[in-house]
Amino acid sequence: MAVAVRSLQDQLEKAKESLKHVDDNIRKLTGRDPNESRPGQIRRLGGPMAGVGGGRGRGVNLLR
Repeated sequence: MAVAVRSLQDQLEKAKESLKHVDDNIRKLTGRDPNESRPGQIRRLGGPMAGVGGGRGRGVNLLR
């Protein structure tokens, strides 16, 4: 069991390092920190169909 846990931890560390390189590349290309939120980048939780009338073009007939 301990060997499996150690193996998973090693894989996790390798994945984190790989993502760090991706973040560095994004920073070089865009000049921004990829983890930094930008103005106007507010995302709704629950996807495009969340709530009554969610999504594009829905809710037009809700008041009829």
